[in-house]
Amino acid sequence: MQQLAFLAAYIVFFVFIHSLTAARFFKEKAYQFIEPGTYRFLYTVVSGVTVLPILYLWLLGRSDSPLLYRIGFPLVLISFAMIAVGLILILKSLILIDPLSYLGVKQVLGMGVGQKNAGLSTKGAYGVCRHPLYLGGMLLLWSNPEMRLADLLVAILFSLYFILGGVFEERKLEEEFGDEYRRYKQNVSMLIPVKWFGQKLKGIIRS
Repeated sequence: MQQLAFLAAYIVFFVFIHSLTAARFFKEKAYQFIEPGTYRFLYTVVSGVTVLPILYLWLLGRSDSPLLYRIGFPLVLISFAMIAVGLILILKSLILIDPLSYLGVKQVLGMGVGQKNAGLSTKGAYGVCRHPLYLGGMLLLWSNPEMRLADLLVAILFSLYFILGGVFEERKLEEEFGDEYRRYKQNVSMLIPVKWFGQKLKGIIRS
């Protein structure tokens, strides 16, 4: 139990650091010393390094963590389907936003920002929900067919982070894109793709 408490504390620490370094006021201060493209790359590297202890603590203590439930056949097929959908959402999202630009690699190498990263992405995975990367991550976390207490802890904390992160991210996007983003919010759900399903259902009925 002590190891789970340490895991939870470190996740909170990671979320704090990740959120602080992504905040506009922090970046504006950093831009006085570091070029924005370089900062984006360093932010990615720091995020990758600081998330590694979470994976270590999670996997290290997982086998000793109490088993909450285990899904057997045929319901396990639902878990596999959720994993597949989550992976597809993540991959399609990364393709649309140009991952090398998103990670800051192109900027550091002097390649500029790709065209896919210009403007507001509203098609493909971003037409399903406004945060397909977050939805994909949540599907992967909650689709575990063998859920242990450590898994549940990670799923809850990161789901809360994704939801709160999405809210703060949308404030910045509204400032950047204005009415265009507000219209996008009216037509596309934030995480649970209710509006997307509704549009598909209407299309089936009309046909």
